[in-house]
Amino acid sequence: MSESLDKTTSPSSASSRATPRGAEDADEGHDVSDTFYTSQRKKGSHVFRVRLDATGFTLQRESPGGSIVKEQHVRISDIVGARCMRPKKSRRLALSGACACSSGNPNSPAISASGDHHRPATTPSKCSTNSRDNIPSDGGDVSAFLYVFAYVLKKRSLRSELHRERTVLTLRFRSFDTFEDNMREADRWYRSLRWQLHRTLEEIFVAPTVDERRRRVLVLLNPKSGSGDAREVFNMHVTPVLNEAEVPYDLYVTKHSNFALEFLSTRCLDAWCCVVAVGGDGLFHEIVNGLLQRQDWAHVLPHLALGIIPCGSGNGLARSIAHCYNEPYFSKPVLGAALTVISGRSSPMDVVRVQLQSRSLYSFLSIGWGLISDVDIESERIRVLGYQRFTVWTLYRLVNLRTYNGRISYLLTDHEVSSTHSATGYAAQRRMQSSRSCNTHIDMLNGPAPIYHSSVEYLPQEFADVISLETSINQSFRSSLADESEFAGLAAASLENRQQNYGPASELPDLSEPLSEEQGWLVEEGEFVMMHAVYQTHLGIDCHFAPKAQLNDGTIYLILIRAGISRPHLLSFLYNMSSGTHLPEAQDDHVKVLPVRAFRLEPYDNHGIITVDGERVEFGPLQAEVLPGIARVMVPK
Repeated sequence: MSESLDKTTSPSSASSRATPRGAEDADEGHDVSDTFYTSQRKKGSHVFRVRLDATGFTLQRESPGGSIVKEQHVRISDIVGARCMRPKKSRRLALSGACACSSGNPNSPAISASGDHHRPATTPSKCSTNSRDNIPSDGGDVSAFLYVFAYVLKKRSLRSELHRERTVLTLRFRSFDTFEDNMREADRWYRSLRWQLHRTLEEIFVAPTVDERRRRVLVLLNPKSGSGDAREVFNMHVTPVLNEAEVPYDLYVTKHSNFALEFLSTRCLDAWCCVVAVGGDGLFHEIVNGLLQRQDWAHVLPHLALGIIPCGSGNGLARSIAHCYNEPYFSKPVLGAALTVISGRSSPMDVVRVQLQSRSLYSFLSIGWGLISDVDIESERIRVLGYQRFTVWTLYRLVNLRTYNGRISYLLTDHEVSSTHSATGYAAQRRMQSSRSCNTHIDMLNGPAPIYHSSVEYLPQEFADVISLETSINQSFRSSLADESEFAGLAAASLENRQQNYGPASELPDLSEPLSEEQGWLVEEGEFVMMHAVYQTHLGIDCHFAPKAQLNDGTIYLILIRAGISRPHLLSFLYNMSSGTHLPEAQDDHVKVLPVRAFRLEPYDNHGIITVDGERVEFGPLQAEVLPGIARVMVPK
């Protein structure tokens, strides 16, 4: 898509269409089209018909006779944003951030075009005005440029995998005698594109204002996730995408364990439409639990979407989201996640309530006991190896295999029950009312708002603990340092000392009470190599553990491996987890796959490791139940 284009005709020969602002309720009122021309030494001159509508940009190259020779389409779902600006002294400068609202890449493929227009337009946007006032022109050139940023699916070769590639569509407007008039025309296209993009957003992501700006995003970054480069990853790969999409955001860098949990359980969240975790699954676990430890959780969860930028060791959730929506992951996982965060689309996601002996918590990924949990926690001692630590420790633990004694009780899903038994009546309608259980106590930290000290310049390389970036309309950049003293003082109380827990009411008997077979409880008892309960497709980037799982299917996939399994059989199970072919099609004597909606684990041993979302919890009995679709997670368009 790299062509050098130039304008050769007069304004009267061009075609243009627009509708007054008062007709915004009609889709056609925001469709624009015009004729553009190219001038290249090698390929000669070409005529392009360019149209913008609800489906995206359509570029049709016409022959001298007026027939269509070639057509290209840039889908609206692949477009993230656009910028209006005036020319710079070089093309490289124009694409590398000539104005505060530009985040270009001079090496990206581009289509340059210039358009003829004869219709006066509306008042230019503040973006256009800012560009006009602050960017010097190149000699006497009065052209205005519209840069459209898109990330399209491409293949480098027939054997390569699909990947997202940044593409810049450049339209040049120079039909009028003054820069102001040309900028108005470019701004008209910019406004039309912005309107089309906002039509694809869900309501919670758009501010209820006249210009319908994007609402702010809360970003929580764990600088110690994975290999410890989350700061650099965010600055280099995520910030440019947020700026191109004109998504304003506030960045908080976590200072200690449970920072995100304390922050989200105590702060007013009305200013944000989305919470993004830049880190691993552990940070996302804190976010989910922080939200469900709020007294107003039932009001907050439907209006707040959750996103993740994978910077941890496992990154199971990010990989699961990409898999469920057939998005490429391995080539550029951070880019794909960043595009998901700005998509303006969300999906309900199941959360699992886990009751331990001393407290309750919430899980979004998995609960483990036995082999996989041992590998997950014990491999921390070789964390320097990154994700490969899991492979190394799996081989070590396979040689030194452990077994554990216990009892596992479970309730099959309603669908599974109906296909194997007659209806027993124990599948009651799930209730989502607020509850106050006696297991834990959450103190509401209702302190005054924190005091912010403003800074006069934006210094992203310093990564202040709180960075507030305004990327819409006037494109002003501000940074501020938050005084966390008040918040830290209020949150100083230990989480273990809290005795109240908000969130959905449990429908299960208390952990200390017996389970009744009349209510449908089934039991597996004896010696096990492992038990792992999963509700996402992937536990890690190459661990396709539950191929049938969906984000919102109300199902926990309970995988049991009994003692007595041969090492070759177990090795085959572990090896095939990367492809998702490890689970047997039919239940066998050693490996069982049970779709359940609740289960209880009662270890008979007094030692072992139990994990929730990859984090170690107290060893002992626990029970879990799925809460279908209670949270919302960002998904690709």
